[in-house]
Amino acid sequence: HTRIGFIAGPDEYSLAGWRVDGWREAMANAELDCAGLLEKGDFSFESGLPAARALLDRDTPPTAIIASSDQMALATLDVAKERGLHVPRDLSIVSFDNTPVVRFSTPALTALDQPIAQTAARAVELLIDLRTNGAPEAPVVVEGELIVRGSTARAPREPKD
Repeated sequence: HTRIGFIAGPDEYSLAGWRVDGWREAMANAELDCAGLLEKGDFSFESGLPAARALLDRDTPPTAIIASSDQMALATLDVAKERGLHVPRDLSIVSFDNTPVVRFSTPALTALDQPIAQTAARAVELLIDLRTNGAPEAPVVVEGELIVRGSTARAPREPKD
């Protein structure tokens, strides 16, 4: 994929900005342009609908869309279906969160699984440690895992001139 759209969460959540920063960095590292490929939602299904429509209405729409929540990814899947797009042949979709509902969509959504229990345990450890050692000097990173399911495939072939 060379045109990868991103549906971000709202600005009031720092994690929404971190996800956009990560998308931009990955696109830049791959020497891909991300201009015109960003839309915003509020993590809800309802906000994902206009965001997905806006991306797919571009003159050159993305061949893949990453949504910052499972609900916005499910909305993207619905928009693709209403437009007659086959997921993943015509459009790949990736989600964040990996809540149980994404396993039951058709097709099941590829998702970034965030280890909630590990994150919560690490937060408790940091709070306890804060009493004796103070705040950590660097951000604490808890690795997620990409769970590949049926919503992703190679990009469709571009027509030859």
